[in-house]
Amino acid sequence: YQQPPQQQPQYQQPPQQQQPQYQQPPPQQEQAPAPPPPTGPAPHKDCAPLFQYLNTDLKDHFYTTNFKELLGGKLHYKFNGVVTGVYAVEHEGTIPVYRYFNDHKLDHAYTLNYHQWGAGHDIKTPEGDRGYTYEGVAFYLYEQPREGLKPVYMFLNAKNQNTIFSLDKTNAGAASKGYKFAGKIGYGGCTPK
Repeated sequence: YQQPPQQQPQYQQPPQQQQPQYQQPPPQQEQAPAPPPPTGPAPHKDCAPLFQYLNTDLKDHFYTTNFKELLGGKLHYKFNGVVTGVYAVEHEGTIPVYRYFNDHKLDHAYTLNYHQWGAGHDIKTPEGDRGYTYEGVAFYLYEQPREGLKPVYMFLNAKNQNTIFSLDKTNAGAASKGYKFAGKIGYGGCTPK
């Protein structure tokens, strides 16, 4: 019997990896310019009155386009009238105003920035708990001026995020002590049918 000759293991170098060639990123495609904002007279379709209520016990201002929500006033909310005409549904060129209820402060808050409180939740902050429940889009305003519309201004109470809407940038109206002018938020004033 003959033993097979011993073979020395041969070391094989791993295959050389080629260095990736630097490739220029593809040229940026120019984005189509945004469509121009709507012009001409503001439509009256889907225009709704923005009803304003005040709960003096809670010092809470409440706004809705649905009169059936609080009717002429209930749950300690007193009906204060109509602020202006706004849109109950989205139209091209309008922006939403979101409504939240803070169950810790028993207060309604409004914002143009959905991401401020998102779908609503309790979050811990250095100032304490903030518990915002998302109640939906309160109303829509035009972002740009339109014929027949007026600026809508917002006043904010920094202590509790309570909001007052007004057509007068120098006067927030009833129960507005401690509110600061926050600026123009859009354009309203359509005539509800």
